[in-house]
Amino acid sequence: MADKRLSSFSFRDTLLTSEEFASLREVGTRPMQRTIPDDHRDRLIAAGYLREVVRSSDGVSALALTGRGIRRLALGK
Repeated sequence: MADKRLSSFSFRDTLLTSEEFASLREVGTRPMQRTIPDDHRDRLIAAGYLREVVRSSDGVSALALTGRGIRRLALGK
């Protein structure tokens, strides 16, 4: 149980670059156009802000904001 709280705490403290935050906003405002860089996608998924719904073979992923991602956008950078 303590491990879960620690990992949850680290998500809140995830520092994003302005470019990564812009990618998060991109997924939030343009759900059908997911053209964010792969490294941003991977980092935002690892931080718990996005989830990958479908990954296609050509590298384009269907992404969705998580509750944490929605809250992060609401709070701003």
